[in-house]
Amino acid sequence: MKLKTALLSVAAALMIFSNPISAKDLKIGMSIDDLRLERWQKDRDIFVAKAKALGADVFVQSANGDASAQISQIENMINRNVDVLVIIPFNGEVLGNVIDEAKREGIKVLAYDRLINNADLDFYVSFDNEKVGELQAQSILEQKPQGNYFLMGGSPVDNNAKLFRKGQMKVLQPHIDSGKIKVVGDQWVDSWLAEKALQIMENALTANKNNIDAVVASNDATAGGAIQALSAQGLSGKVAISGQDADLAAIKRIVEGTQTMTVYKPITTLADKAAEIAVTLAKGDKPQTNSELNNGLKTVPAYLLDPIVVNKDNIESTVIKDGFHTKDAIYK
Repeated sequence: MKLKTALLSVAAALMIFSNPISAKDLKIGMSIDDLRLERWQKDRDIFVAKAKALGADVFVQSANGDASAQISQIENMINRNVDVLVIIPFNGEVLGNVIDEAKREGIKVLAYDRLINNADLDFYVSFDNEKVGELQAQSILEQKPQGNYFLMGGSPVDNNAKLFRKGQMKVLQPHIDSGKIKVVGDQWVDSWLAEKALQIMENALTANKNNIDAVVASNDATAGGAIQALSAQGLSGKVAISGQDADLAAIKRIVEGTQTMTVYKPITTLADKAAEIAVTLAKGDKPQTNSELNNGLKTVPAYLLDPIVVNKDNIESTVIKDGFHTKDAIYK
């Protein structure tokens, strides 16, 4: 009996040795910029579900748009001995030191949707964010090929906001140079907040005596704030305005005719891919890549997905077809 017990113990030990991942649960720390935004709530839910299906537990915290809070939360996750940190940064310029701390503890770091600059990242997963800006500008140009344009950027500390603007200007600059488009204002919206966008748009309308033909807004929250200001002046539906994220409120505005378009980034695809990459990193394996970006410190392996324009003509074949929003939620 003693011999049998000993043999069973050896067999069990060999099984653990041959499959070290089964010896302990994988732990992922997910630090999110701001869960007050609808967009990140969706990402969180999809990511957590996929990671759990792949055998990992996820600990989630929201920084609520506070860089210092996010650093503290990441330090907390390091102390919890997570295997991988997945970070949606509020400020992608200030996390280098805390990421160095994580790397010293052997923790892998994945930047989710927003690149973190000057930091020792292991991987970056997102959409082609310059392409997002190109799609926004092209859609507005089709509606308003000339006239007064107001540029409404996103958060000045979000690297993606800069990439969106780069893509926008790639499309707009030739039309600006030819004189067909006049840029009558250009402002960035702190923390992407709709209330900030509302104030900016009110001031822009006053400064230009309501003579604005188009607003290149970088996401749906800022577009929503701008549309509030336009509506107060009887201009909603008359001024072309872009967006991004395919928020439910934005899709409803597109149906109503007050917002021209949004850019849909299939979040299920992104969150599922990110969860797969995070688990792959936790296991010590190398994730699949299709791109790379230099973040100022190093060339970071990346996986970039394609964004999709949504306007009144293709709501059914995009966000409804994918189950991102239901038909009832949009139209009723």
